Amino acid sequence: ARQVITYALRKMQVLALTQALDADEADAAMQELNLLLKSWQRRGPYLWKRIEGSVSLVAATASYDLAATLNPLRILSIRYRDTSSNDLPMRLFTRQEYFDLPSKTSAGTPTQYYFDPQRGAPTLYVWPVKAIVTTETFKITYHKRTDDIDDLANDIDVQQEHLETIGYALAARLLDSYGIEGEVANRILMRAAELGEEAMDFEREPVTRFVPGRS
Repeated sequence: ARQVITYALRKMQVLALTQALDADEADAAMQELNLLLKSWQRRGPYLWKRIEGSVSLVAATASYDLAATLNPLRILSIRYRDTSSNDLPMRLFTRQEYFDLPSKTSAGTPTQYYFDPQRGAPTLYVWPVKAIVTTETFKITYHKRTDDIDDLANDIDVQQEHLETIGYALAARLLDSYGIEGEVANRILMRAAELGEEAMDFEREPVTRFVPGRS
């Protein structure tokens, strides 16, 4: 984090090559860096943030608190894995579809789910529920939350390929704080936009699929 903050401030020409990073200045930049990374989560899920996790089934249980286990930002897909390790893709409920169910504890093999991404208590709801379980699990593909930066020595939770992008994005975010305008500001904003577009292009799977009947 210290290296990226230093990089950004030097691109803004407010920190000389031989100048040390001021503590108060570093704290303010670190706060902006955290906010930047958190806001970028809305653009995802990026490929490196798509994580595979597992949750063990509990008998006759319709909801699972994921805060202490996966703590996902979003759930992208779920497969029900039976005792023979066969996977059954599950269908996503809307919030209204799930809560309109007359009986949320109907017994059967789970085929549908709804994810409620509440702050501090992300909850997975499944339907129907297994009355008896042994080794069954839910295999979950989810969007991992970006780790907080609480120290300048922390690694930033991005791939190394995106460090320059983060550096310029941070510099662009700090322009108002330092009152920087003109040629320096325009250069930073243009470079930040270019790198942002390149990063988004990089975060696409190298596959194109055409589904009949859909435009």
